[in-house]
Amino acid sequence: MSDTIIGNKALDRFDALIIGSGPAGSAVASILCQNGRKVLVLEAGPNYFEGLDDPRADRPLTHFSGDEVKSGRGLVDPMLAICPRSYRTSEADGERLGVGTYEVLPQNVGGGSTFSDLKFPRFTPADFELGTRLPAIAGANFADWPIGYAELEPFYTYVEYTAGVQGLDGSDPNQPPRSRPYPMPPGVPQYGGLLVAEGARKLGYTLFPAPTCINSRPYRGRPACRDCGMCGGFGCPINAKGSSAVGSLRTALLSGNCQLHSQTRVLRLVQKSGQSELAAVEAILPDGSRRLFTADRYVLACNAIEDARMVLVSSPGGLGNGSDLVGRNLTLHAKLVAFGIFSERVHCHRSRSSTFFMTDFRGVAGDPLRPLGGIVETSGNGTPISEAIQYWSQLRVPVGPRLKAMMRQGVGRDRGIAMSLVHEDAPQLRNRVDLDPQLRDIYGTPGARLTYGPHSFEQAAAAVYGPKLLDIMMAAGAKYAALLPGGELPATLHLHGTLRFGNDPKTSVCRPDGRFHEIGNLYACGGALFPTASGHSPTLTISALATRIAAQMINPASPESALPAF
Repeated sequence: MSDTIIGNKALDRFDALIIGSGPAGSAVASILCQNGRKVLVLEAGPNYFEGLDDPRADRPLTHFSGDEVKSGRGLVDPMLAICPRSYRTSEADGERLGVGTYEVLPQNVGGGSTFSDLKFPRFTPADFELGTRLPAIAGANFADWPIGYAELEPFYTYVEYTAGVQGLDGSDPNQPPRSRPYPMPPGVPQYGGLLVAEGARKLGYTLFPAPTCINSRPYRGRPACRDCGMCGGFGCPINAKGSSAVGSLRTALLSGNCQLHSQTRVLRLVQKSGQSELAAVEAILPDGSRRLFTADRYVLACNAIEDARMVLVSSPGGLGNGSDLVGRNLTLHAKLVAFGIFSERVHCHRSRSSTFFMTDFRGVAGDPLRPLGGIVETSGNGTPISEAIQYWSQLRVPVGPRLKAMMRQGVGRDRGIAMSLVHEDAPQLRNRVDLDPQLRDIYGTPGARLTYGPHSFEQAAAAVYGPKLLDIMMAAGAKYAALLPGGELPATLHLHGTLRFGNDPKTSVCRPDGRFHEIGNLYACGGALFPTASGHSPTLTISALATRIAAQMINPASPESALPAF
């Protein structure tokens, strides 16, 4: 592994301490450091990049390769002992239904973006106003965002250009306003995606090139994607993906104003005695010793589940939790998948994970005939080992000639196309993160307990759009098509809510600038702030919001003025 401390090692006093180096934390670090602030980033996981802080390196070297076995041996998912979680659908289930690594994102330098397929759609103006646009819905807790699309648009543009996003301006019939076109054209489309696009066109729908944070041509010192097919769930061996590590975090490190500690797990936030501010964070170092780290400001940038757990574990009842909203309003994005089997080989296991999107099923707030759904993504069905495991574990195909024959046919991998509707789920006060009363990690700190059950809101959308997805699949030429059953929890790993931001401390945890209402020098900056989840993949919005929050720290009156030239 790389050195656990990189960047400017001479720094010993910090304007900001950021917990987490993923899309949110790296974005905050980049803006603060480029504006001359001294920043300490603490990351619980290892560093898989060599030369992130070396200005002489053309691009960082990685520990990744097209190796499915290596990626399946703990490279992506933390072990249960490190990040245990329990799950239940409601309080009526008792203390828990099960224990596992539920909704766990990778822990490493760059966070989940290192292994994500980095789909980068923008939210639309309506997505920020659902509290106003929707009628009152029993059991749901929709609310407007304290900022609108227009306020976030310059930060969307900044992230797209600094991270590198491919797309085709104007191809989405529901595209929100843009101040600039995409910095790169779309890359090579999947053949299977082309088939689905034609099927959708026959039925009056529009598929368009998916905005993706993956280079379609050399960009900012990183090469173009080679379409190797190992994208989602894999680290990019050539850094064609604009992950946080090789993008905003590297920018922060090269500024000379950043120090990064990997394999340094924050255990708790330490409050100043008798004051509504933090004094330090306590962390466990790679050698097992414990240390207090201090700064003027502290920024939570893990993810919506871990950020809430950190606040709850640091004080009885949770720091800054006078509203009793810390951990509540957890949203995960509902997911509906239509899978089609084709007679011909459609090669969807090659290329980027998804090369086409469709927004025709996003819906209209308050329209029962067009309920709020979300973005539709076309994709393939995995890699050879994952396919073999499905045949063996789910279909009970014994190892031997029959399994070999099925693998050669590639029914799931090479003849299958998936259309995934990633859609809005209603925020609910009962859907929450709290501390499991018995579960502990290897350091003795309480694990997160997820209480999450669906609402009729998203179930109604699935009932409307599921048959339409099957219609498209059959129009595309599928021999068979079916809706796939879901698991215990949505499989999107899109985490939002839990530290909702807003103007009223009675109905929100954080202020519009990300700062806690009740803790003067503690900020959240990522998906935990989202009042609603939208129907789009959240990573771009997480990065844009974090960029804006950092810019507000520099210039509260005019955050755009803090954006460096790009």
